[in-house]
Amino acid sequence: MMKSKIAKSGPFVLLGLILLALVFLNAFWQDQWLDSDMAAEMIFSRLLAEEGHIFGTADWYYSTEFRVLYTQLVMTPLFSFMDSWHLIRMLTNVTAYVLMLLSYFYMMKPLKVRRSLTVLTGAILLLPFSETMITHMQMGNTYMVHVILLFFFFGMFLRLVKRAESHLVRMWVVRILYVLLAVVFGLSGVRYLLAMQCPLLIASVIYLMGSDEFQMFRRQFGNSQNWGKCWKSIWKSDKAVYLYYSLLGVLAAVAGYGVNVLWVSRKFVFQTYDATNFIAVYQGILWERVQNALGSLLMLFGYIPDKGFLSLRGLITLISFVLIGIFCYCGVRTWKNCKKSYGQHFFVVLFLAVALAVNVFVFVFTTSTMVPRYYITILIFALPMLAIYFGGEEPLLDRALTGMLLALCLCMSMAKVTLSFLTVDKNADKRAAAAYLEENGYDFGFATYWNANIVTELTDGKVEVGNILDPGSLEYFKWSSPVKYYEEAYHQGEVFLLLTAEEAQAYEEARALQNGEKVYEDGKYVIFVYENAHELMSFAE
Repeated sequence: MMKSKIAKSGPFVLLGLILLALVFLNAFWQDQWLDSDMAAEMIFSRLLAEEGHIFGTADWYYSTEFRVLYTQLVMTPLFSFMDSWHLIRMLTNVTAYVLMLLSYFYMMKPLKVRRSLTVLTGAILLLPFSETMITHMQMGNTYMVHVILLFFFFGMFLRLVKRAESHLVRMWVVRILYVLLAVVFGLSGVRYLLAMQCPLLIASVIYLMGSDEFQMFRRQFGNSQNWGKCWKSIWKSDKAVYLYYSLLGVLAAVAGYGVNVLWVSRKFVFQTYDATNFIAVYQGILWERVQNALGSLLMLFGYIPDKGFLSLRGLITLISFVLIGIFCYCGVRTWKNCKKSYGQHFFVVLFLAVALAVNVFVFVFTTSTMVPRYYITILIFALPMLAIYFGGEEPLLDRALTGMLLALCLCMSMAKVTLSFLTVDKNADKRAAAAYLEENGYDFGFATYWNANIVTELTDGKVEVGNILDPGSLEYFKWSSPVKYYEEAYHQGEVFLLLTAEEAQAYEEARALQNGEKVYEDGKYVIFVYENAHELMSFAE
């Protein structure tokens, strides 16, 4: 009786403890690893609040995409009655944790996996087992919204393909939401097309081709008497429904992408993918792309480069190989076991394999940017695969040993990353310079990108910083920042130029540095002050 209660309540208790730990990290160490990319979302949301918008504004220079549904949906309303950026980010993160778990549970319900396994695998979403995960998921929150939307979309897909088991009215509601979300995916750019729509369509085609109906059609092809009957049986089969709804999702997403190209890209400023080309496959370029793709995957699982083999970081690096091995082993075993029944469980594993293959192909054979976080939207679908494996037909001993090894690796990696997060403040050097600017009333200036937006967040928005490419040319870098920063009439009065010590040394002969008044230097950062923005920009070379 006691064991039964522990088995039922244990996963929920563990999940609750993890949530409390994350809230604690948010409360006291939230901004340790934040950067200008993450701070940009706060600045953007404040701008929307000031203008009375919620989805977007033409007064902002976007980065790589136009995000329709993103963190601004939570941050913007909070900015309307809160001044603490720390509290706003904390509330936004906690909201994302809850929504991410709800979306995962929503997706898992049609798969009929044991609730305890759903909760345990869902808890992995909240575990900072690598620097990439804690930076871009649990604390930085640049990818949690993507994960939430993908889970909800895939959950709707799983419900639609089981149409006979759902209420008619509810089915139509799900269909409408499914199409609308697919349109939003396309409207946001190509990210979701690569993460969801394209792999889903390819997986559905493969799934249909592996069905008994299609195999019968292959055998009867050319037989005029049975060919037509077999053809009809294919399109009336349960497997064909997967193709129908995946195709519907693709068409809706393509329609949304059309709006993105024809209207959104003309109204708002952001980077498009027109310049993404196929790579040259000679002179070592192909091998370099393969290395980067494998390296990015390893770093997502915790690989730490340039550290001692026999150090603690070396141990965590070895664990990244073990984690990948566990995921591959569970994937292969689940594929073999589920292929026998050829149901939804098999389709989930098939979709994961196709999504990984499609995205690795894009990473390797195109000039697209490749960083570890790009794998997050793919490998989140390894979690339902794990739940299916541990609830499947493998011998109990195999599942127990695999589960214990997985838990051990995740705990060790999480402990190391959390310790680093608590003890290493990547913004420590910026805090003194930011505090000087705030305390001395310097509320507007310029810096190179990675030292700009983050200063604004560290000062709760009191110090605004525009982007420049370098202190020599003083060319504006119009990326993830308000348009008004680059209008000469925006700020009246003194402006500053914030540089790292390395930048100041490299450009010590630049006219801007020769003619500016040096008001601050601490060995890490240097601050020059000018009468106004016009004077500063007059020194552009």
